[in-house]
Amino acid sequence: MKTRFTLTSLTLVSLMMMGNTAMAAVVPSNTDHHFNVKLQLAGSCEVFTVPSDRTSAISAEDDTTAGADINFGNHIAKSSSEELSQGNVGQLTNGIQVNCSRNTSFQVALEPSNSNTDGTGSMSGLKSTNQDKITYQLYKPTVSDSGDETISNTISANKWGKGSNALTLTGKGLSTPIMLPVFAKVPQNELSDKTPDTYQDRVKVTLTY
Repeated sequence: MKTRFTLTSLTLVSLMMMGNTAMAAVVPSNTDHHFNVKLQLAGSCEVFTVPSDRTSAISAEDDTTAGADINFGNHIAKSSSEELSQGNVGQLTNGIQVNCSRNTSFQVALEPSNSNTDGTGSMSGLKSTNQDKITYQLYKPTVSDSGDETISNTISANKWGKGSNALTLTGKGLSTPIMLPVFAKVPQNELSDKTPDTYQDRVKVTLTY
């Protein structure tokens, strides 16, 4: 009988413990809890155009230029030649175009065929017998520092190349194009005693974001 009584007591204790566990506290009305909603959004660029009249390098004297091409025109080989400054043929309205999502940082790098990082290029003559070179320097357009990054159709003092010399801007929205003119200079005296010829170079434009 003692054994039965002990087992019965243990059973009652177990049932009482289970009952206490099941009796949870009442949740008050208007109790708040929270959960999270998450989305990761990466910036993008949907338009990147570099208009030109050609899909390859200039190969003939009468090859035309357009858009982002820079044409210094006709000059005479003479001593004490003046510095030449020239913008792209299409200027601001028909230069490099980039459409990037809002507040997306992007870079546009320019690289002459000699791979110079600061945008110092070298034009070669079309005549196979001509070994002369004409040096030129690429420059960025003027960008306002007021926070809105307004691009103007005027040359700045900043060289335009690649790496740390690339042009860094912020996207205004995929439906809002950013137009970039391109500028270049030929140094003073660079045309002195050079072989008469048509000189050209081809610049690579790279968008990174």
